[in-house]
Amino acid sequence: MKFREIVDSPCGLRFCFESLELSSGFARKTLLDKEMMTDEKAVSAAYDTLRVYADLVGKERRLVENVQFKLCGLREISGTLSSLKDGNVLDDIELFEIKHLAMLGSDVRTDLKYLDIPGIDIEYDKIIDILDPDGLRIGTFYIYDTYSQELRDARRRLEADPDNEELKDDVMTLEDGIKQNLSEMLRPWAADLENLMSALADVDINISKALLMYKEHYVIPEIGDRSMIKGMFHPEVKALLEKRNRTFQCIDFDFRKGSTSTVIGANMGGKTVAMKTLCLMQYLFQFGFAVPAAKAVLEVYDIIQFCIGDEQSEKKGLSSFAAEILRINNVIVSAGTGKRLLALIDEPARTTNPVEGSALVSALLKILNGKENLALILTTHYKVDYAGQCWKVKGLVGGSAGLRMDYELVKTDTNDVPQEALNIARELHINDLWINEAAMILGRM
Repeated sequence: MKFREIVDSPCGLRFCFESLELSSGFARKTLLDKEMMTDEKAVSAAYDTLRVYADLVGKERRLVENVQFKLCGLREISGTLSSLKDGNVLDDIELFEIKHLAMLGSDVRTDLKYLDIPGIDIEYDKIIDILDPDGLRIGTFYIYDTYSQELRDARRRLEADPDNEELKDDVMTLEDGIKQNLSEMLRPWAADLENLMSALADVDINISKALLMYKEHYVIPEIGDRSMIKGMFHPEVKALLEKRNRTFQCIDFDFRKGSTSTVIGANMGGKTVAMKTLCLMQYLFQFGFAVPAAKAVLEVYDIIQFCIGDEQSEKKGLSSFAAEILRINNVIVSAGTGKRLLALIDEPARTTNPVEGSALVSALLKILNGKENLALILTTHYKVDYAGQCWKVKGLVGGSAGLRMDYELVKTDTNDVPQEALNIARELHINDLWINEAAMILGRM
């Protein structure tokens, strides 16, 4: 799974992506094309790299800003390098692109000489000397007179007789011959230059990840055989609350493969935000980002599936309920593959009647319970069977200022769903006649 395939997931990954201070469009494209890591060694290596860049950002902010400024000049020249590898003769613009890339790589390597950056150590001087025979070290390219005395003489004759078509053809022929020679001289470095371009994009990405970590107070998680999170928060929701001078309540959570976690609570109890945060953290983790929490130990999965919200599909002509159960059915199919699966399902069967809805959710929990390759986290406001490890939103609590919502998730031995809808409605100052009538009907049930 590539980053671009899940960047617009409802978990809020787009917000984190747009918060990155990427210097180049090529780095942005490179990140979007990254594959999700499913190997613990790869994830561990990514975090080793992030620690190095986090240390650099913490100690050498001015140097980092200088490197970021230079990386603004990073451009994708894959077409040029492919043409060079294929044996084609490069034109002036393509030769300029290679010179610019080599000079940029040389500058960044000098700035980051104490970092071990794969792909950045190539023979810059030899490449630059080919394209800069006068040793000016300026970021332009031209078929210099220095390349050929014959070319120099032909150009002088053309200057004296600018309308001479024969002289123009002579100069063009000599320039074409030089471009062919330059292309042949550069060809051995084509693969190195491709690696350099990718390496510089990764430098840009890693600097941006480290800056995001410092700016938003994320942490580098540990890798474990179960997930345990302390003080997790949703960055986008937190930012929205701060604009309103409100504080996001961080929460704790833990889960593991072979176990079902069911989160129960009334509507407006923060269950959906908690699910979005868990999904977001898992994606960030498996793409080598720091995560929004005070502390985290996370487990690597092969598949992450997130089922949330109104699943109506106008293009496929499916109702909300039909689209939702088809997506959940995909979870059941994935669970049968034996691959490590994290499934997060937010209030399944919410769009059907509560009798059948409760039965469907209980049945889902029963057939998925105990699968060793599956970690299932499910929220519901139904009373269900086979709930597994059950969490409850603490809910409305009293205080000197009246009732308030406490979003803390606490483990509970019962799967009884709190009945707080009427209290929440009262706190929202809903019409008393309506609420009191509902309370009377509830008392008779």
